[in-house]
Amino acid sequence: MRFMDRRGVVYEKNGKRYAIFPIPLDAKAGRYFIYFENRKRKEKLEAVEIEEKRYAVQHLSVKNRRKVNPAAEDMIRIKKESVRKRRDKAFRTGSMPDVDFVWPVSGEISSPFGLRRFFNGQPRSPHKGIDIAAPEGETVVAASDGYVVDAGDFFFSGNLVFIEHGQGLMTLYAHLSRIDVEPGERVRKGDKIGLVGKTGRVTGPHLHFSVLIDRVYVDPMLFLDGPKDAKRVNREE
Repeated sequence: MRFMDRRGVVYEKNGKRYAIFPIPLDAKAGRYFIYFENRKRKEKLEAVEIEEKRYAVQHLSVKNRRKVNPAAEDMIRIKKESVRKRRDKAFRTGSMPDVDFVWPVSGEISSPFGLRRFFNGQPRSPHKGIDIAAPEGETVVAASDGYVVDAGDFFFSGNLVFIEHGQGLMTLYAHLSRIDVEPGERVRKGDKIGLVGKTGRVTGPHLHFSVLIDRVYVDPMLFLDGPKDAKRVNREE
């Protein structure tokens, strides 16, 4: 099935199957259809009305000006990393994911999803995840079972881990002070994958946590449950 030319995620709960389809942040308001599609036919299944949504504005001050206005040599690195990230986001397995995520770290949400952001007064792309404020060195865990697609140091994201959970459902963990997993490794929900840090473009220590479905960023809060002060399951505790 497809919606807005994107594949959804099918999961099972209480003996029933459900589908989740992503809506891009820049989607226009209007009526769209979910399609069933195979080699022989394409059929409209359901109409969905998308309404206009306005997100709040956030202004941030970054001391390292090169993280806002990169130098020429930085741009060479950024372009290479963009290609790498596109490849990572396209990774997809056929397994059915566990969509009941655990919180990757304990802390307050300092920046919600979708904020229109300004760095040093300059407009940048919307916030494509949530920021969870936590002390540097705090343990970060995998939100669900999955496969480590990539892990490494990126110019803006700092130390970053990509985990694919099945059917293109992916989580990203950015600005880590340390990475404790390697590409190709399989992790279980609650496994330690790194430590909170302040690498990349940051104003202080925190975890930037993103969720994607078929390369589209969606609000991580759709997959998280429970109060923010009781949110982590860690196998080491």
